[in-house]
Amino acid sequence: MVAVQEEDQRVPASPFSRLMHTPNFNLNVITIMGLSCTLDVNWVKHSVSQSLAKHPRFSSLLVYEDEAKYKMSWKPTEVNIDDHVIVPDLDQEVDHEKGDSIVDEFVTKVAQTPMDLWKPLWELYLLNVKTSNSASTAVLKLHHSIGDGVSLISILLACGRRISDPEALPVLPECKKRPVKPDKKKRAFISLFFSLIWRFFLMIHYTLVDTIEFFATVFTRKDSNPIKGDKGIEHSPKRFVHRVLNLDDVKLIKNSINTTVNDVMFGITNAALSNYIHRQHNGTSGTPFSLKSMKIRGVAAYNMRPSATVQDAYEVMHNGKDLDLKIWGNMVGFILLPLKLRMHQDPLLYIEDSKAVMNKKKLSYQCIIEYHIVKMLIKILGMMKTAFVVNAFLSNVTFAFSSVMGPKDEITFFGCPLTYLAPTVYGFPVSILIHFQSYANKLIVSLAVDEKLFPDPHQLCDDFQNSLQTIKDAAIRKAAVQGYKM
Repeated sequence: MVAVQEEDQRVPASPFSRLMHTPNFNLNVITIMGLSCTLDVNWVKHSVSQSLAKHPRFSSLLVYEDEAKYKMSWKPTEVNIDDHVIVPDLDQEVDHEKGDSIVDEFVTKVAQTPMDLWKPLWELYLLNVKTSNSASTAVLKLHHSIGDGVSLISILLACGRRISDPEALPVLPECKKRPVKPDKKKRAFISLFFSLIWRFFLMIHYTLVDTIEFFATVFTRKDSNPIKGDKGIEHSPKRFVHRVLNLDDVKLIKNSINTTVNDVMFGITNAALSNYIHRQHNGTSGTPFSLKSMKIRGVAAYNMRPSATVQDAYEVMHNGKDLDLKIWGNMVGFILLPLKLRMHQDPLLYIEDSKAVMNKKKLSYQCIIEYHIVKMLIKILGMMKTAFVVNAFLSNVTFAFSSVMGPKDEITFFGCPLTYLAPTVYGFPVSILIHFQSYANKLIVSLAVDEKLFPDPHQLCDDFQNSLQTIKDAAIRKAAVQGYKM
């Protein structure tokens, strides 16, 4: 047992954490961690008892104060490590290919098992099965009400250490601002006033357009494409697959077009889905097939406040620091992301299309307005009716998109070097959730897909990998023509 705070020290759950427990918006996180050595079960249990199990959200029950109104609070309890660190009975003497299948099937089975609300909302499964990318696998399942994606990754990373410095915590990359050239600085003084006015009008325009689009999506506007899920798809079985890509390839493309890593990831998504739909569905119906005529949109969750850092998580777990509720919990808004399905002759156009979309979204405040609307609806209509509205909005789009930065150096978990980190979420009323996770010089794309609409999800992983390679080759050709180094 792991002793924690006194039982009467309850903390009210945030509105969005409560929303994530409603039947049609019940969100869980699955994180698959590949490791390069066989896991020592006893050592892992000891390590977890001294780290994760000491975090207040990992050592609390989510209890109802008023079940009818979905009022909940976090109640500290004692953690029985054996209830949370689980070693399933699996065949360990298999080859890599069979091991991949065993892990895939196991993760699918775990996702279909409801979370036990009578204990803290997390479970860690240890699989000493060899796969193509690892000697063993750890699968962490937890409820999304524990925290937002960045905070959860910070908690996980605070349990690891850098391989290059075993005493040091993992370090996340810094977001660097693009340098402004001297001549641009001079022009900036002259045109600053006019550019600010123009930017203000664009902000008003894009915010207004996106807010109208949000309301239209709630009530009537629905995507139309072969991979759009039906009502209730949040309850259908999901498959979980991932592919390890080269982050340096993404950065090469980013530099060639002078854009961002997020733009490149969204462009790769556009290319992969365009190729997948074109190959799988072209000629399968009696009607003419046209990618351009299809409407496909996604949503991305935008964090409305600064998230907890790795150091914050470490201080909470190891030094007993109180949770700062200003940075812990869920406080998110949703951004609508339209895709232009095309079979471009020039692969770089996928990145240009995504860059145009993302530039507009950076000037829009729709997600902030939407967040406050949802918060107001919770107070006026109650949790269940608000969940119905959120579900109606998400059910009318096709996919969810997210990305989280990981450590810039390779790290160890539970005494084993980490080979990859592949988190994803399920419970959204969409047919596919696409998540990008960076780790050292790797970029892992994780897919949570509906079994019926994506009968071969590994083929879609191939499309992501092939799309990255094709766009990279085009970027290299462009650099050769323009005569500069990348």
